Amino acid sequence: MASAQVGSCIEQWRRYQRGETTLNESAVKVASDAAKAGVVSGTVMAVASASAGRPLLTWLTLASAGIASLYVLDAMQRRESLQDQTQEGVQE
Repeated sequence: MASAQVGSCIEQWRRYQRGETTLNESAVKVASDAAKAGVVSGTVMAVASASAGRPLLTWLTLASAGIASLYVLDAMQRRESLQDQTQEGVQE
């Protein structure tokens, strides 16, 4: 999940440099993405500890939860990107 946080930080920095967002907006977005990743990571760890002692089940659970988490985060980023594009179109 750390890579998702770094990716968010880099993307927000690029948007800030292009003048698409303010520094405040970028910081809030990075913090929001970090919180989302933290919730996902906590959920995955809770599921993993609940299935401790069963290595195959634990591995499958972690893999499934990780893949699902990436899918959800990607969908959220796409939705936000579409909203940003829509707002840009309205402003022009």
